[in-house]
Amino acid sequence: MYDALVVGAGPAGSNVSYQLSRRGFSVKMVDLKERIGIPNHCSGLVDKRVVDIVGEDLVIDRPLSAVISTPLGSFSLNSQRMRVIDRVALDQKLAAMAQSEGAELSLMTHLTEFHQKEKGIVVTLKSRRGFERVDARYIIGADGPTSAVRRNLGIRAPKLLASLQFDLSRKSESVKIDLDRRKTPDFFSWEIPSGNEVEIGASGLNSEELVRKMAGNDRVVRKRGGLIPIGPTDLGKGNGFLIGDSAGLSKATTGGGLYAAINSGNALTAAMESGHNVLMDYQKNWKNSFGTEVKRDYTIRKLMDRFEKYYGLWVPLVSSSLSGINRVGDVDYPSKTLLYMLYSLPLRFPMALMEFVSRAVPS
Repeated sequence: MYDALVVGAGPAGSNVSYQLSRRGFSVKMVDLKERIGIPNHCSGLVDKRVVDIVGEDLVIDRPLSAVISTPLGSFSLNSQRMRVIDRVALDQKLAAMAQSEGAELSLMTHLTEFHQKEKGIVVTLKSRRGFERVDARYIIGADGPTSAVRRNLGIRAPKLLASLQFDLSRKSESVKIDLDRRKTPDFFSWEIPSGNEVEIGASGLNSEELVRKMAGNDRVVRKRGGLIPIGPTDLGKGNGFLIGDSAGLSKATTGGGLYAAINSGNALTAAMESGHNVLMDYQKNWKNSFGTEVKRDYTIRKLMDRFEKYYGLWVPLVSSSLSGINRVGDVDYPSKTLLYMLYSLPLRFPMALMEFVSRAVPS
């Protein structure tokens, strides 16, 4: 019997397998793919703190600014912390680290079903060799937005937004975000420098039409797509647990989920190591590490959905606060920016309101 069967060998699954294995747990990791990390469904834009965890060797670009566009104006945010990493190499590095600590890896293997018993889990897997029964104390769902583990546990799914991304053969200097909800009613579109290429993408309704228009006549090196989970769901049931995108732990404002994937696996590892009520300890660890921020981020997303159309008011409000936002802004902790904006609201709001009225009232 294994201590843990981990379904999914992306960043979440490979990291938790590594963390558990190095603490002496016996781990079996399975993944549908033929090769780790391929195909890749994610962009590689992260904060420097992620690089501090996974290593500088994965960095392929360091954009210094992000241009935010709206129907009523644009503004630029500066940052020394943005990094673009090689996402395929990341997945492969983390999987290799897990295996180096003793985790077993089976590729082209998928979960068909499992049953919870009094002292563990009985799992049925299918590979090219046929069906296989595996016994484990715990099962960990790290199998992404459409998680089979989550379905088998009977846990509700988060909202899923389809996204499409093209990698183009040209260079770019800055990250570019377009918040025009007339183009992307559900989310936004983006452009991310990536070495000698640039990643362009969009999520939600109209994403395919918009991305093709953004590509223009540039040569498309590769196309990829995926699903972005919006809104966290339950973290587990019984001896089954969910981490990363399987639990809907991506940031609802940006769609980024890498930092949450790593942190949720670390929180679960600590809970399993304590050996008490693992699910309760996991929930507590997650809340105390990054869970509170993910919850706040979901609240910010709901506020954006409701008020983003008032560009004429909040664009001048942001523009007048750029120096402070550049100082406190953090892609992994967007609530810091919101709290700063709320703190400075009494000073900035009258100026923003005057500009809003001047635009709304014809001269």
